[in-house]
Amino acid sequence: MTSRTKAVALTAIAALALLLAIALWPRPTASPDPQTSSMPDASLPPDAPVAVFIGDSYTVGTGTSLDGSGFPAILGERRGWRVVNLAIPGTGYATGRADGLCPPAGCTAYVGMLADAAAHDPDVVVVSGGRNDLARQHLEPAVVAFYRELRQQLPDARLVVTSPLWDDSPTPQSLVELRRLVEREATAAGAEYLDLGDLFAGRPDLIAPDDLHPDEEGLALIAARIDELLG
Repeated sequence: MTSRTKAVALTAIAALALLLAIALWPRPTASPDPQTSSMPDASLPPDAPVAVFIGDSYTVGTGTSLDGSGFPAILGERRGWRVVNLAIPGTGYATGRADGLCPPAGCTAYVGMLADAAAHDPDVVVVSGGRNDLARQHLEPAVVAFYRELRQQLPDARLVVTSPLWDDSPTPQSLVELRRLVEREATAAGAEYLDLGDLFAGRPDLIAPDDLHPDEEGLALIAARIDELLG
């Protein structure tokens, strides 16, 4: 074998080895996109009301076996709603996220979810969140802008807004003030404001092992209280 032939053979072997290595290289597993909508339950009648939920980790059900569906799934079953859960952990009226749990563009605050919500042509929109906003500047303008835009983009939808929730620790005064602000702006937008109160005050048994989020029983309590207040 000539030196030229030997060189060609070695080059071919190297190329085959490279192709084999590429074929066997482990592919990264795609992480779930927190801004991907959970689609309505196809088992419900096609004329069942579509309910879109906007919120944070309490609405997602973080830290529980209901992670991703949260209390909206329980409430939807109670009321016969086809649920679309657009909630994103860590977000709020004035709070987005830009960490590794989000797509490259980051996760938007609530106002940025309205176009997605409107695309589902919902009969009902439920907004439940706010606890992530307490350290934010310009919170009041963000809440005002959100509810004005919510009514503008969804003029015919039934709007339901819950008071921002807290865990089993003492409720901070800043959250009490946020509840007043949300009630004022939600009411001005023609929404039904539901004061859920301090559902978990003194109830560590309703909090998940992470000592922050409601457990399955706590999520069921949120759904039951909303269902009760809606009548």
